[in-house]
Amino acid sequence: MMLLIFLASCGIGYFYLNTRDDQKKESKADENILVENNVKEEYVSTETSEEKISPNTEITKEIFYSKCGHEIIEIQNADTEMVNLTKEEFEKKYKDYQIEEFSSKQINLYTQVAGICPEHYLVGESEGIINIYKINEKGETELYETTNVSLEYLPVEEQEKIKSGIEAIGQENLNQILENLESWQRWYNNSEVLLRNITFL
Repeated sequence: MMLLIFLASCGIGYFYLNTRDDQKKESKADENILVENNVKEEYVSTETSEEKISPNTEITKEIFYSKCGHEIIEIQNADTEMVNLTKEEFEKKYKDYQIEEFSSKQINLYTQVAGICPEHYLVGESEGIINIYKINEKGETELYETTNVSLEYLPVEEQEKIKSGIEAIGQENLNQILENLESWQRWYNNSEVLLRNITFL
């Protein structure tokens, strides 16, 4: 009788241990499935989220002009029409540009133009007055500005240069040329006043 009770106890204990092991295995398998599903959901969520343009996105345009070899860089903030555009939508608006970088913070664009850049000027004269001309992409000159400097107040050498045309590259170079011409005119005016004073004396 005692033997039967002992054997029955062993059987019940063995069944209980096996049942616990099976439950642990099932629980472990459920946890693995849950973790795997979470990873998949996270991966899908990351894949479906696209970068879009925000109001603070900075857009840098790099334009290379093959005829003069100069490069112009323009920087601007995204305007209201660009906000919330995806890369694909933005590409449709800027078909002539290559997108080198696209994010909600920064967009870099690059393109090449078969012409000269808009930083070419020509200092010339018309009817004795010095004028500034801008050279367009086709190499043609267009009147840009008329100055108050008269050709007659400049030295003969400078007059000849103006008649032939002095080319300036960039606003800084143009301003330097104009300052030199204006200084010649001021010197001439001051000299004329001085001579008059001497004559009067």
